[in-house]
Amino acid sequence: MPLTEEPPVVPVTHPPHCIAALRTPLLAAARFRHVGDHSDALVHPIPQANAYSVIFQMQDFASHKLWMDRKLVHAGGHSIATMALTDLTSAYACQHLSDYDNVRLQIRNEVLEELGGELYAGKVPGLRQQQGAEDETMRLLVQALMPSLMRREPGDEAFIEHLTLAMVAHLLRRYGETRMRGADGKPAGKLSGSQLAKATEYVEAHLAQNIALADIAKHCGMSRATFARAFKAAMGMTPFEWVRERRLEHAMNLLRRSDLSLADISAECGFSDQSHFARIFTRSVGVAPRAWRSEQRK
Repeated sequence: MPLTEEPPVVPVTHPPHCIAALRTPLLAAARFRHVGDHSDALVHPIPQANAYSVIFQMQDFASHKLWMDRKLVHAGGHSIATMALTDLTSAYACQHLSDYDNVRLQIRNEVLEELGGELYAGKVPGLRQQQGAEDETMRLLVQALMPSLMRREPGDEAFIEHLTLAMVAHLLRRYGETRMRGADGKPAGKLSGSQLAKATEYVEAHLAQNIALADIAKHCGMSRATFARAFKAAMGMTPFEWVRERRLEHAMNLLRRSDLSLADISAECGFSDQSHFARIFTRSVGVAPRAWRSEQRK
């Protein structure tokens, strides 16, 4: 089929079949799934934005059409685990002609510039658009995001920030219109003792609250990206993993030494509720918190 077909004129509608979504200051993400008849599929205009869209296929997508500025630019399918990267400053419209299951990410240009400026030296370039690209790194990053996307809970903020940093770094390296170079061309240094002390001070003072990576980094006088790299180099784990360990350690101390209820302990340690606390504790420690407390007091 020649790519000259114009889409029918239809009103702007919100995309249907969204089964999960999250929005943070750095990233918007949603999962869309539809099974059924597509013989009369509507053409959906895609809202324009000063942003890039990444669509990752969770299953084979047999057939769809995509228009840019009313010109047909793609007709066909995408395989499972492939991605499309599009610049939403252009006017797109799509028509889904088969079953689909995909994760859609949107990263604003200002976020690319902010995080790219932290990660790399020089001006942040635009990204080369892709259709059906095989990208193992993005596959792993999207898989890591899925639990937070399908069931986001308080405490996920630092983890999502860390993933967004990794996504931006990868997209700029692989798809940037010009080559990106590290800010100094050297491996990241480690946190100093005083910086780690400041990070610990901040986290311990805010355990009962949502803790963002940017807030810890700011308290240490560092950019988010520099802090994340230096922390991993010093501690061998991400800041998110470290914060989760601090929450669990504090919870263990309270279980061992206090008579607070599990609900009160979960609130004081920054878990969203008692159920969330019990899931994380059991997964990490291997036994439920109530049983662990009983064992410690024998």
